[in-house]
Amino acid sequence: MAGTLPLLRLLQITDSSFPVGGFAFSHGLEWLVKAGWVENEADVAAVVDAYIVQGGGGQWLPAALAAWRARSLLAICRADDRLDASIAVAGEREAGRAMGERLLVGASDALPGERIAALLDAICIQGQAGQYATVFGVVANESGVEAGDMLAALGSIMVNSVAQAAVRLGCIGQSAAIRITAGAGPRLANVVESTLSRRPPSTFGAFTPGLDVAGMLHPTLSFRMFAS
Repeated sequence: MAGTLPLLRLLQITDSSFPVGGFAFSHGLEWLVKAGWVENEADVAAVVDAYIVQGGGGQWLPAALAAWRARSLLAICRADDRLDASIAVAGEREAGRAMGERLLVGASDALPGERIAALLDAICIQGQAGQYATVFGVVANESGVEAGDMLAALGSIMVNSVAQAAVRLGCIGQSAAIRITAGAGPRLANVVESTLSRRPPSTFGAFTPGLDVAGMLHPTLSFRMFAS
């Protein structure tokens, strides 16, 4: 039970009832739906798979792990800078920072910790919050959550955000979203294990040209439900 409490606390802080604004971002899915590239459950599942393997495996999971392992504010900021630089779409960078700031501010009330306080001070000085994934890693460490559980929790949250965006866009229903997130479990578990077992990368990056183009074209939509 002692090992369960830290994970429970992290899940409570990052639950949708403790919102960080992730519901406002579709990660490029809205443009893909409006353009007719994503129309059904199979299409959404393919987007989720690419999001896990490329975005998860190359960017937000290793960045979160680097932040979790960091022993100083400088190391956290370096990991965050590398993640920020790897995000090609301006809207996605801004979304990650907005979610990171909301998570950090909220977590500072629920989980007072030296590293959380230091990050808040850095925001006041620099005027820029960290990316959601790196803040998530710091909050998980302060909560006492093990690295593997932290990565699995982050991955689940990110996959759910894409599936729920598809539901709101009307291209799938809730039953399909459940099937997609459940079906993504094994792939996500593999990416988590790979992230834990390999040497920390010197840079982060993902090859998702379709999602990147969709994100860049998103501001051209005449009507937008999502901010990105």
